[in-house]
Amino acid sequence: MYHYQTQDIFDQEIDFILRFLFEYDTPEQKQKSFDQAHALLQQLDLASHYLLFSLVKERLPRRAKLLFAAEDYTGKNEVIEEVMHHWVGHHNSQYAA
Repeated sequence: MYHYQTQDIFDQEIDFILRFLFEYDTPEQKQKSFDQAHALLQQLDLASHYLLFSLVKERLPRRAKLLFAAEDYTGKNEVIEEVMHHWVGHHNSQYAA
């Protein structure tokens, strides 16, 4: 019987990122948690990124879900980063419209 290696599943990290993206908080609280959420996103392994992508997609309204699903790996990651920056009002030229 095969046992899957699950020690690298970043459950707490994914949960923190999802809460940052989808739960309302004051701008001050979002600013305080931005660095941690962004760092956690960067540390996820490939499988955890795909798990995060599927969980994000589940929470989106229909049209946004379709747009998000159409993105490739890099596009999904960029969308999540863009939303993170939007929450804290960072206007990085990389993410400017």
